[in-house]
Amino acid sequence: MAAEVELIFDVPRLEEKLIVKALKKSGLDLKLTNVKYNPLSWSDPPASLAFIRTISMQRAVYSASLREAVGVKTINGYRAILIAGDKILTLSELKKAGILFPESLVAFNPEAAEKAGEILGYPVVDKPPIGSWGRLVTLVRDHQSLKTVIEHRELFQSQVIKTHLIQRYVNGGNRDLRILVLGEEVLGGMRRIAGVDDWRSNVARGGRVEAIKLNDELVELALKVARVIGGEFIGIDLFEEDGKYLVNEVNGVPEFKGFMEATHVNIPEKLADYAKLILRK
Repeated sequence: MAAEVELIFDVPRLEEKLIVKALKKSGLDLKLTNVKYNPLSWSDPPASLAFIRTISMQRAVYSASLREAVGVKTINGYRAILIAGDKILTLSELKKAGILFPESLVAFNPEAAEKAGEILGYPVVDKPPIGSWGRLVTLVRDHQSLKTVIEHRELFQSQVIKTHLIQRYVNGGNRDLRILVLGEEVLGGMRRIAGVDDWRSNVARGGRVEAIKLNDELVELALKVARVIGGEFIGIDLFEEDGKYLVNEVNGVPEFKGFMEATHVNIPEKLADYAKLILRK
């Protein structure tokens, strides 16, 4: 007999453990699937609803696609995870929707990357299109530093890593806003501030967090981004500059430990309530 809800994961972080606890507390019949040890198939659906919570973006995309193929409702769907997980695809979708983001150029080889730095002017931020926790994201202050970054990235075999998303450095780029959206509800927002030893504001790198009060513009923007990406549970990272909000990245499998610490919003409980709402439809 199929379960009501399946949690698909590869590494059980605190977030996944809290989700399991909340789903069980809500009385939902739960199936746990660790894709590191269990193969997936296109056979009968194991549940009506699946939360996709793998760290690996590829595992998340493939897991969601397999479940969707047999009629399982997934949060998030594979298309949303794919778009959110690739920064270039994300910006392309945002552009089509008229949503602002930092001035950016994409370079597929060293010569083009150097030219991108010249066009944008230093400092710039160089990052590969796929990755999380700020890995391989570099603040580049001059041409020689960019050449060093390019040489390092050329050592990798992956063409994805050799692809450069180069962006104008936003003033105050050592801090940003993170907003979480679930369905049609904006769950709240926080400001992330870089730690002493790192310019990146990621909580995984020691960034500090503080709750913020969301104005109507931020709420509307967050909901619009969620609709554009097609995600039901997503995290949105934004910069503030000259009275405008610039979307930096979108996360299709958002972590929320730091968010809960800042806002005191019980995200696992929200997810459990949302699951029950979906299952009643």
